[in-house]
Amino acid sequence: MSRQWTRADLIAQLRSEIVGYFGAASDFDERVAKKFKLGRNDVRCLDLLGRRGSMTAGQLSDVSGLSTGAVTFLLDRLEDAGMVRRRRDTDDRRRVWVEVVPAAYKRLLHAQQPIMDEMKEVTQRFKAEELAIVRDFMREAKEVFQRQIAGTPRCPPRPRRDGTRPHRDR
Repeated sequence: MSRQWTRADLIAQLRSEIVGYFGAASDFDERVAKKFKLGRNDVRCLDLLGRRGSMTAGQLSDVSGLSTGAVTFLLDRLEDAGMVRRRRDTDDRRRVWVEVVPAAYKRLLHAQQPIMDEMKEVTQRFKAEELAIVRDFMREAKEVFQRQIAGTPRCPPRPRRDGTRPHRDR
């Protein structure tokens, strides 16, 4: 017997799955950090540097949401662990760039590889159109978090793919 879920049921289930996803991802990040004998923020900043490239400590503070003081101590730990290096800017000697040591980032990616492999398998079970819907949902969900962090006003709802107006459940 097939069950027809109501919109409210699906929204409640989706909320539950999102919370579960965040928890599982957080637990995995904790495991990776312990493997490297680092804190979660250390690994998070290492990942930011690896994906975004070299940046100043101030830029890393901005993108990570950590204070400049916390980033300074974090970078000291990562530098002592051989994970990052600092280099003076050739044009402005006051500016210091931080870059991830390629071998260290490679080790981080290797630790994350099982997740990437299994997630690739998960995506193979969905049609391209379904993946596009999930991608769009995740993008808009990310933007909600970014607006909340920045304290910017809520944007009006985007129209659905079929051109109809979104339904607002309370």
